[in-house]
Amino acid sequence: MSSQPSTATPSFGVTLGALYIGATIAAILFGITNLQMVIYYKKYPHDWWLFRYSVALLWVLDALHVALSTHALYFYLVGMFGDLAGALVHSVWSFKVQLDVNVLIIVYVQGLYAIRLWKLGRHFHKIFPWFVFLAVATSLGASIFTIYDICMNRNFSSISAIKTSIYTVFVTNTVTDCTISFMMCYYLHRSRAVVARFSTTASLLLDLMRLILVSGLATSACSLLALISYIVWPKTLIFLGIDFILPKLYINSLLAMYIDFSSFLPGAYLRQVQSPT
Repeated sequence: MSSQPSTATPSFGVTLGALYIGATIAAILFGITNLQMVIYYKKYPHDWWLFRYSVALLWVLDALHVALSTHALYFYLVGMFGDLAGALVHSVWSFKVQLDVNVLIIVYVQGLYAIRLWKLGRHFHKIFPWFVFLAVATSLGASIFTIYDICMNRNFSSISAIKTSIYTVFVTNTVTDCTISFMMCYYLHRSRAVVARFSTTASLLLDLMRLILVSGLATSACSLLALISYIVWPKTLIFLGIDFILPKLYINSLLAMYIDFSSFLPGAYLRQVQSPT
């Protein structure tokens, strides 16, 4: 699965420079994740155990992703300073592992969205929520395929050898995110009938639908942007710089949904949605 490196080495700005910018933005978003996690645990210390423990696990994975990204960038920017051609043909273990953690975060967050959708949608439909689980399962399969190719790939110069898995994972992420976003908005719209007597709550549900739509479109747009950047500039690492940001968007959108979802629904209906059965 290897290919001969190109004789024309891309510039520093569109390779390691793009990775540096992406990692910097990702670190900023990690700070926002910390803030949202503190707010979540302060406001909802008795939320369902799966969601509470999942938030903690996602924070650990996010911190690990930042640490691995920092180590990889130190290797390329400091350890191999001034040797761009050498950096592109050397593979450091931390960069491959951070890509695996990246994929794990995305699939895990999509799975949590699917569970939330099932809890919300089971009051209206028995079949529709399973379409979301099918989309997440497809995303999981594409992610496993991608992880395998990442482990088999030698370095940046031979990254074109795994273009099929790159196309697959970004397309499935985009489709899955759009499916989750629109299904969540649909069920929240249906939920307005349940809480129709609470005019303020109905208004807040509209705000939450907009939040879900924007969050889902943000992650979809990021995946799509990474895919387009790879198609347009296949010999650069711009798409990997964008990919650094993707798991942070997933975690922050999930935390925002958890915080706002619990505050927008009345107690009786919220207990039904959050109950483990």
